[in-house]
Amino acid sequence: MPRKRIEPTIIIKRRYGEEEEEHNSAWKLAYADFVTAMMTFFLIMWLMNITTVEQRKGIADYFNPVALSQSNSGADGMLAGRAVDKTGALSTPNAPGEHSVPVAAPPVVASLGESDREPAGRKDPMPNPPGGKSQTDRDARAELEALLDRQTAALSEQQGLEKAERDLRTALETMPELGALAGSVVIEQTSVGLRVQLTDQAKVSMYNVGSAQMNEQGRRLMRLVAGAVASSPNRLSITGHTDALGYADGAKYGNWELSSDRANAARRELIAAGVPARRIVRVEGRADLDHLDGANPLAPQNRRISITLLKAAAGE
Repeated sequence: MPRKRIEPTIIIKRRYGEEEEEHNSAWKLAYADFVTAMMTFFLIMWLMNITTVEQRKGIADYFNPVALSQSNSGADGMLAGRAVDKTGALSTPNAPGEHSVPVAAPPVVASLGESDREPAGRKDPMPNPPGGKSQTDRDARAELEALLDRQTAALSEQQGLEKAERDLRTALETMPELGALAGSVVIEQTSVGLRVQLTDQAKVSMYNVGSAQMNEQGRRLMRLVAGAVASSPNRLSITGHTDALGYADGAKYGNWELSSDRANAARRELIAAGVPARRIVRVEGRADLDHLDGANPLAPQNRRISITLLKAAAGE
């Protein structure tokens, strides 16, 4: 007879009601509550430091609806916490016939500013001196204004020089008696001012040969120049020039003396024609060093008087 197979007995043990305290997460909740409390505490401390007394009062009023602020809220907005009607905020607690109504205050804005908006316990020194601008700003503004003044003065001066040039050219064109002398006047604008050169011609001369005595033609030209520059405030420079024709060897008088004497004679004629003497700041002779016609040193154009209406910078 065959044997009966015996199956192994499987025993399953189940446990109920055992607490696994070492594996629960209750401590995490407690820690989170602690961190939240600390963060709230530091936030309150920060707000206390950066807000003013008025702002803190507004915050207190926000959390105390029974006693609303009688004047302003914590923020200085358009209405500054005031109601738009004449009654204003109902701030008297337990007043007969009235009830305190909670009103949401506008958000408190902490900022760094002036007067009552300055953080409590902190007063920064005034960043700028009285006047509203720093010294650097004032210096830069003064320098800019001085530059603009110089540019304006230079423009006005240039316009005055151009007017004097037009007056001279108009006089040469409209005065018949000066027709023969028109070729003796050379007018040009230079870097130092308006230069008017009165030159000799082949048959027209301002001075007698070898002399500093001015003749009638020279006086007429001087009066012409004086009429054009008399109204201008610019200073004048007068320079005499000769040609290359020299004096005899050993002579005590030469082209240097001649050019200087002719320049001084021109100065006297300008003063006699109405130019104030104080405006003439330079009178000199250049002998035969600066020829107008360099290719021909003996040309009559080299014998000339240069009268320069000086710009302000050149006349100093």
